[in-house]
Amino acid sequence: MNNQTQIATGVSNIPIHQKNAWLQPIRAAASERLTYLQIPTQKTEDWKYLKLEQLLASDPTDIHSTGEFDPKSINDIRDTHEINNVLSQSLISDFDAYRLVFVNGVFVGELSQHDSNPYSVLFSEASTAQQQIIVDHLDSSHSHYHDYFSSLNSEQLEDGLLIHIPEHCLVDKSFYIVNLLIGEQPKTHMMRVLIIAETGSKATIIEHEDTPVTHTGMVNTVIECFVNDNADITHSRIQLDESVTSLCSQRVKQGRNSLYQQYQISLASKLKRNDLTVALVGEYASADIRGSFYGRNQQTIDNHTCMEHMAPNCTSNEIFRGLADNEANAVFNGRIHIHPDAQKTVAKLSNKNLLLSDFATINTKPELEIYADDVRCSHGATVGQIDSDALFYLQSRGISRSEAKRLLSLAFIAEIVDKVPETSVQAFITQRFSSLFLSLQYPGGK
Repeated sequence: MNNQTQIATGVSNIPIHQKNAWLQPIRAAASERLTYLQIPTQKTEDWKYLKLEQLLASDPTDIHSTGEFDPKSINDIRDTHEINNVLSQSLISDFDAYRLVFVNGVFVGELSQHDSNPYSVLFSEASTAQQQIIVDHLDSSHSHYHDYFSSLNSEQLEDGLLIHIPEHCLVDKSFYIVNLLIGEQPKTHMMRVLIIAETGSKATIIEHEDTPVTHTGMVNTVIECFVNDNADITHSRIQLDESVTSLCSQRVKQGRNSLYQQYQISLASKLKRNDLTVALVGEYASADIRGSFYGRNQQTIDNHTCMEHMAPNCTSNEIFRGLADNEANAVFNGRIHIHPDAQKTVAKLSNKNLLLSDFATINTKPELEIYADDVRCSHGATVGQIDSDALFYLQSRGISRSEAKRLLSLAFIAEIVDKVPETSVQAFITQRFSSLFLSLQYPGGK
């Protein structure tokens, strides 16, 4: 990828099957899967708390038809009111990073800062050798074969982002991937990210999805991450796409003695579904997954995780904290699957949630499925209300009720937010959370 790149794909009238023809086998295989896969319903176990059909029926967006970003003048993109408004509120600029900006899933070099970045490339600009690497890794997880929306993403695949860290390379700057969703017409946008960390490498990746409240489309994201032997990846995902339907499927595969850390921050969305599967296939692999989510108004946030322990002596730790306010509906389903060969596994899962309104709902379902006899596993989940004594104490000190709730809510998710790499990113998350929280209107004026 170079700074002269402006728009890689999406602005021509070339049919999808003719763009990047080397991706056609992947598109064709996905198209074949879609002949028998169906959109999940509440009869599907992993989707039973989500009224997906009802929500999609009320959304004018066609999930099968992608919307292309077509700037009339790419050279004037900085001067458009909407993009400037989104950029001023969205970009985290005060930390050193390789910044890669996408608008509606399409890379925009004009807004990116990635000088001297030899590690990332668009699929459309990949060399022959890189094309082979991409083909070898895309959709290599069998769990994708049963996922309708992942297959839909692959069928519509035109372009994507490859981050490839060479063996024993310690990347000195973070990768900051921004996907801005703009426009008032309801459209579906596809985003595809492939991360490969070779043996002994180390990198930090921060993904940031954002949108103004006027955008009402849908984004379908697929992320595949391969953490090879002795590699170390820290991966933060910041989701601030308040007014869109966001569907994200993540698949992580870990090699021997590897470390994968993820921090997932989901602050409001019309409908958000996150699926994360981590396969620990190499001995002594370790995964640390931490997430927080906040739903308000009539929003729905649905988080599903699955830790597939397939090798001995591996560890996993999951901590999720959830907040639901107003009339929001939130779901957390965390599954730990211990395979027969995964002896000496240590796996922990904790999900704690607060209902900030009498009208909000949270469903939580931790699961353990164990087929090995020498393991140490624990899981727990709670759904409660904000501490009335703490709330009263703050109010007795002259703090308003809404401000007291904001402070206590921030303290509740602090153990997640405070672990996110880069203090400027932590401050940005805190500021956006506070802005969302204080703008909330309760039914009946509560």
